[in-house]
Amino acid sequence: MNPRKHPAAFTLVELLVVIAIIGTLVGLLLPAIQAAREAARMSQCVNNLKQWGVAMHNHHDAVKALPYGNNRVNPPGTEGSKPSQATIRRTFVVSLWPYLEQSDLFTAYDPNKGWYDMSTNVSGRTNQSLGAMRATHYYCPSDRPGAMWTANIYVFCRSNYVTNHGPSVLYAGERKAPFGWTASNGYSNYIPYRTNFKDVTDGTSKTLLMSELRVTPSDGTGDMRGTTMNDAGTPWFMAVATPNSGSDELNSAGAVCNNTETADMPCFVGANMAVAARSRHPGGVNAVMCDGSVRFFADSIQLSTWAALSSMNGGEQINE
Repeated sequence: MNPRKHPAAFTLVELLVVIAIIGTLVGLLLPAIQAAREAARMSQCVNNLKQWGVAMHNHHDAVKALPYGNNRVNPPGTEGSKPSQATIRRTFVVSLWPYLEQSDLFTAYDPNKGWYDMSTNVSGRTNQSLGAMRATHYYCPSDRPGAMWTANIYVFCRSNYVTNHGPSVLYAGERKAPFGWTASNGYSNYIPYRTNFKDVTDGTSKTLLMSELRVTPSDGTGDMRGTTMNDAGTPWFMAVATPNSGSDELNSAGAVCNNTETADMPCFVGANMAVAARSRHPGGVNAVMCDGSVRFFADSIQLSTWAALSSMNGGEQINE
């Protein structure tokens, strides 16, 4: 009888060749997988900006004006420079809640109290707790979804989407952008304005409405970037630098710049509050225009063009 023959086993060389082939395939596939994931995140980010744009337009249709970027008076439209009015503080986020399927938050919010107020409203809730309610449209999936401010006794959401305050620093006091201030003697006395689309004489398709802003890497840092619920935080961007460039200038009570964590989005504490549009998308940022369309702007855009896009009435000629 012939002895039973056992099947030949893989040799060490053959195993090493197979492992090498698998490693090569993984190396080729990983960038493609990462690119696909970023494309999906980018798509969600674009959809979020479209939601904000639609909400802005619905607010405009209802009120005949865009919301204030930030204000300290209730009811809105009676702005002044009285320090006694400085406790009634909120940003465009609260104004847009009814148009972002968050009417319950808007109804529960007490407009006679600030965003930070921790006293119980008639609804049984506090303004601060309402501002801490996370929503998908606050966050770009490419950055840090769910980011919060927890640096002191106040706890509220950060967000990646902010309004366009024009081509100069915050205290310039010129009515050049869809959002901004007509005068300022500091945070307690600023006088905001709001815009009708007829004021956008440069054309709604050529004027920025909102763009992205990166949030800080951790919730507990005192760095104010992304604190869109706070009217003295950073619910804005300025076109003082091209996207993802320059060093942001922060000026608020207890302003902190942790450049150890934010080396790729540096900042310093100074006299103004000027922050650049930033994102984690490779090569640029998404922005929604005043006509509601969303476009991607490359980091390489010329500063003069970016500044012209942030102006609503400058009469600049912009090449497509």
